[in-house]
Amino acid sequence: MTKFKQICGILAILALFFGCASSDKNKFSQISNESEKKMNKKALIVGATGVVGREILNELLRDESYDEITIWVRKDSGISHPKLQTKIINFDEISQIEPKYFDEIFCALGTTMKQAGSKEAFLKVDVEYVEQTAIWGKKNGAKRFLLVSAPNADENSMFFYFRAKAMAEKAVIAQNYETTQIFAPPLIKGERKDKRTMEKIMINFYELFPKSWFDNYPMSGKEIAKQIVKAAKTSEKGVKFYRLRARDLEN
Repeated sequence: MTKFKQICGILAILALFFGCASSDKNKFSQISNESEKKMNKKALIVGATGVVGREILNELLRDESYDEITIWVRKDSGISHPKLQTKIINFDEISQIEPKYFDEIFCALGTTMKQAGSKEAFLKVDVEYVEQTAIWGKKNGAKRFLLVSAPNADENSMFFYFRAKAMAEKAVIAQNYETTQIFAPPLIKGERKDKRTMEKIMINFYELFPKSWFDNYPMSGKEIAKQIVKAAKTSEKGVKFYRLRARDLEN
């Protein structure tokens, strides 16, 4: 069974990075270079301790248009900043968190099957917690929800991971935010607590070649975060999907 799971994991990564489970490419938009000059914003980050989430936090702390950034965490992150408010929560009780207004919610929640231990536990983090966050935010007046997803999120995918990501996207879209922005990053480079041997192998493989050769060329958490924060400053309305690509950073 262990070998079978390993093979399935390898196939899923190959599907992600060579496109055999790819979703409709026509749904993706380009991030506009035009930005709103809105100031004094309040933002909530969920998943702020992950590779992408912590870089979103760094970007917002440096950004003068944000006056207050709140992060929801299971335990104290150890980060201190005048603009930062850290709220330790029970993610199983998101609906019970006291009301508070945020202009924007950045959601970078995510786990792995190895960390979760089961499909049920994986869905709790990657779908249920995401959905509950979106419901809570909408109820409390948030206007914009930004979700880190996956390139091949598809409810009909043969891979559980991509079906789960599609479920999370659908749950967020159903809340009907004024602006919903969903990001599909490639393989993510960055320091992690868990070992991801296959991902490291794939990163090393891609980095033998120019960025322009592959849609799925790896990006760092910082590069991804910069694109997400850039999108948060646009005047986009409705639901927008963005395929993040390393080669676009050179343009």
